[in-house]
Amino acid sequence: MSEAEADSQLGPVEVPDIDKYVAGSSSGDLPTGTQQVVAKLLVSNSIAGSVIGKAGANIEQLQRSSGARVQLSRAGEFYPGTSDRVLLLSGSLHAVLTAIFLILEKISRDLNAASASPNAAKRIIKKYEEPGQAQVKLALSRRLCGLLIGHKGQTVRDFIVDSGSTIRVQSLNELTPSDPERTITVSGARDQVLRAVALILNTLSMHEGYASYMETTLQLATNQGVVLPPRASSSKNVLATVRTQLTLYLPDDDVGAILGKKGQNLVEVQQSSRVTIKISDRSKMDPTTNEREVSISGLYSSVKLAEAMIAEKLAVARSQARNREGGDRGDDA
Repeated sequence: MSEAEADSQLGPVEVPDIDKYVAGSSSGDLPTGTQQVVAKLLVSNSIAGSVIGKAGANIEQLQRSSGARVQLSRAGEFYPGTSDRVLLLSGSLHAVLTAIFLILEKISRDLNAASASPNAAKRIIKKYEEPGQAQVKLALSRRLCGLLIGHKGQTVRDFIVDSGSTIRVQSLNELTPSDPERTITVSGARDQVLRAVALILNTLSMHEGYASYMETTLQLATNQGVVLPPRASSSKNVLATVRTQLTLYLPDDDVGAILGKKGQNLVEVQQSSRVTIKISDRSKMDPTTNEREVSISGLYSSVKLAEAMIAEKLAVARSQARNREGGDRGDDA
């Protein structure tokens, strides 16, 4: 193995006690660090190459060492509006934080090597040039970003004070109404960044709609080009390529949430999951239950994705309805 190849490998790294980053940040019945989470990171093409390693060796080792599942968008497939690729980490909070630590450690090692090699330095993204500093950029649904920000920005300010990091949530002015996600950029010393990410992911994991969000994110990743790099495990669900049909019976109000304004929600679900959705007319609605028939057809994996996306949209609509009802009762009081 050449010196260059040796430098490209992750190599043995002493991982610190990851629990220190999540201490005091969990609640409920789940033990600290065991919450299932997904982190959608945006990374430069050079960092993506560093994470993959020669013939996918680094990414295999990263998965073994951390216990997290690692998925990466294909070369040339970038996050909309950027030149960054999507790096998706999923698993327990402990495993995902371990993976992020190992990635930041690899970037730091590459920087140290680059300092002695002008040519190598050109391949390292500038924002990591300051010694001892790290940066993690996350993409998150707009709805969950509100949970992170908190009332009048209090939650994110608390995270900044707790971690000592800098956390920047993408301004709504930088988005179009159709953009489904916002970016969160966390900067600071590596320990500060890891603590901030732990606080963010833990808070999100406690939200009632987070499980649906995770399932949708992982299914979209599989269907839309975020794939495991070469040599990684590629076991497939034998049902993935089987065509199937799922029929749901939903109240008329729920059907409205699926359709969305001018049918936009329905179009989004069909295009993203690559299924066909047919909704029965109101004239055929069950007069007793006011339910309508929603038929989803396509490949098994696509139908499951569409089902998860519909469940998330229904959860959002019902939550908004409850909030409106609560506001109305408050006004009456």
